[in-house]
Amino acid sequence: MAIIGVSNYSSVYENTYASSRKEAAKKEETKETAAAQKSTETAEKNSKSNDATEYANGLAKLVPSAEFRIGDGFSTAKTGITLTVSPKLLEKMQNDPETEKEMKELIKGVEAKNKLAENWNKMTGRTTVFRHDWIDENGKFHSFSQTKREDKLNKKLREEAQENAEKRIERSREKARENAEQLSEEMAEKAEEAKESEKSEEKKVVKEEGTATPNKAEKLLEEKMAASKDGTIYLDDTDMKTIIEAVQEEDAGKTTVKDQPQVGVNLDLKI
Repeated sequence: MAIIGVSNYSSVYENTYASSRKEAAKKEETKETAAAQKSTETAEKNSKSNDATEYANGLAKLVPSAEFRIGDGFSTAKTGITLTVSPKLLEKMQNDPETEKEMKELIKGVEAKNKLAENWNKMTGRTTVFRHDWIDENGKFHSFSQTKREDKLNKKLREEAQENAEKRIERSREKARENAEQLSEEMAEKAEEAKESEKSEEKKVVKEEGTATPNKAEKLLEEKMAASKDGTIYLDDTDMKTIIEAVQEEDAGKTTVKDQPQVGVNLDLKI
């Protein structure tokens, strides 16, 4: 009796085995293709990442005063100075020369702004706690910062500074008092000198206006007395005219002259 099933079974087995081998080979090929594709994608991704990092490093050189970062928001650190740029904006910059030019100018402006802020801090005695800037994907600039004023003098130094200030104030007051006293004395002396000068001028005026012309008569009489041996003086008409003119000049401007003493009264004159 012939065995028919063996042949059929072998054929089925071979077909099944061959199919399995093909399927396994296909899966292996698919796996290798996927791995290769993934490797390629990874390489491309790494390449792009390296390019982005290199590009970002170039931008960082435009703002040396800050830590340059790539991200979608402000730094949350409570210290330091940072500038964060959106990764989407970086991509636009790499693909659009106009956007790149505009954003580079903005980044340079951030550097100028930081220098200006630090100069202002020095002028006002402040220090920066933190300053964080962010440029979003649309190229909009955002910034926030915090500064504080530090008292660099300790208690002892403050007391010494206060004491020195009080001493300077007191010295200034003493100097002001001395100057005031000296000025007062000088003014008093000048006032006294002015008063004496005024009196002297008054005497001079009186002498010149009141006694200057009578002196002519007195001088004449003195000369006559000096020349007299016994006290008798002699006056001639010319002498009398001189005396009379002197008296008249003395009485000029007076409302009455009847009470004025007359020159020559009680004199024993011999003409």
